Amino acid sequence: MKITLNQVLDQKGISQNQLAKDTGISTSTLRNLNHNRTTRISFDVLEKICMYLNCEIQDILCLDHTSA
Repeated sequence: MKITLNQVLDQKGISQNQLAKDTGISTSTLRNLNHNRTTRISFDVLEKICMYLNCEIQDILCLDHTSA
């Protein structure tokens, strides 16, 4: 899986810090997501991000066919 959250944030003009502040998700969690340094994402975190950004899960996650 590849996390494309950073691209969505850039498109919407929202910083990681603003997302963290408004959703209560820790900045370290968001930083790890944006740098693809995580192996698990809780449904709660995904829901908060999608609700805040008014997007679908597939907008921030995609299948990375190159890492198979």
